[in-house]
Amino acid sequence: MKQKALSALALAAIALLAHSVAGRAEAKTAKCYFSVNNVTYIDGACRFDFMAGDGSFSFNDMRMKTRCQSDDLGPGQCSMASTLVTRNGTFGQLVITSPGRGKIYWNGGSALHAHAEISPVTRQGACWRKNRVKLCAW
Repeated sequence: MKQKALSALALAAIALLAHSVAGRAEAKTAKCYFSVNNVTYIDGACRFDFMAGDGSFSFNDMRMKTRCQSDDLGPGQCSMASTLVTRNGTFGQLVITSPGRGKIYWNGGSALHAHAEISPVTRQGACWRKNRVKLCAW
């Protein structure tokens, strides 16, 4: 159980890192669709970045805005604990677990880290699905 919690924490940290470096050269603008429980979080342009050779990728709607509540890491710099979300946005990652199967980790539309897990999801063309969840990237 402890190892599972640590694995989830490590994946959440990776998703945060993917979100924080979304402007790097490997990231591409794509068209994405992401809905959970009949709520659409992304339907249009998104930042898309392959994470591994197996097809795993990160996604980011590029809408989240943040500001520092205090410069606890120096002038103009703050830790995640001192960061305030001023505009919600959605980001996360799809991690391939086996051919055609994976897990989605995402931020719930407002958090600074991708803590929410949806699994298993199965591939259907350019989309990944589970019950009332759908993630697509083109």
